Amino acid sequence: MTTILRTGLLAPALLCAAMTQSAFAQDAASDAAAAFEAAIGDAQPVKNYPSPWPLRNLLKEGVLTVGTTGTSPPRTFVDPATSELTGSYVELFEKLAEDLGLDIEFVQLEWAGILPGLAAKRFDLACDGASWNPERLGSDQFLMTSPTGLNATVGIALKDGDISSFDEIGDGVIGGVRGEIYFEGAKKALPEADTTDFPGLQESLLGLQNGQANVVVMNLSNALSVLDSAPNKDDLMMVGPALEVFPQSLCVNATEPDLLVAVNTLLGNYRADGSLSELIGKYATSTAEVDLLGKIGY
Repeated sequence: MTTILRTGLLAPALLCAAMTQSAFAQDAASDAAAAFEAAIGDAQPVKNYPSPWPLRNLLKEGVLTVGTTGTSPPRTFVDPATSELTGSYVELFEKLAEDLGLDIEFVQLEWAGILPGLAAKRFDLACDGASWNPERLGSDQFLMTSPTGLNATVGIALKDGDISSFDEIGDGVIGGVRGEIYFEGAKKALPEADTTDFPGLQESLLGLQNGQANVVVMNLSNALSVLDSAPNKDDLMMVGPALEVFPQSLCVNATEPDLLVAVNTLLGNYRADGSLSELIGKYATSTAEVDLLGKIGY
């Protein structure tokens, strides 16, 4: 039998058959999806991983060595009442170590030394939320985990100053923590501004108070913490709009890809069971940085 094609279209009988087959395929796919969803139901995150996890290249056997600044509240800071290192990411590192069956040892240093320290193999794990960029994601000096949160580049200024938005900076002075991606990105975004750098967040806020900078650039999480808990918070204001938005993650020693797999597995569970959001919410005024990860597929 000959099928006649006219004006580039399928003959009616063939077109009808094709449409029927397409509808059948859609129905089958829908039925399969419904059956899969019914079978999975309220299943919890998969936790049938080894405990302790066999990790072959740790710097110290049985110990997770972690680099952190201790100067970036609410993620990592020294509690003035106890002189103990604490914060949401300090607790996250401790939870990872516990679930990996490891003891934990913190090495505290300035942010500018964190990534070089990883490259020099001083830590197994580090970064209190390192923002993604092409250089970091493509680096052979360290590995980056799946995201732990979203963050953005904003600023803090004095309410009685002359700056209320980044558009008003002009040739004013922007300050920031030496080596931080937010500060480096702000320099590129605001090329006419003068710049001054500081070793840490607290020093940058002191510099703002002393008139060394008109605006101090930092990530949104730190800015919200400053506006909530700084002694002079009533004198401060946030400066925007955000210059950049970043996924952020932890950083892993480049010689330890097995640790990267282990940490990514655990972080996936923490995102799914809500424990990551709970840790962030324990120290921060909002859990949006975790809750919004779904917007980028996590």
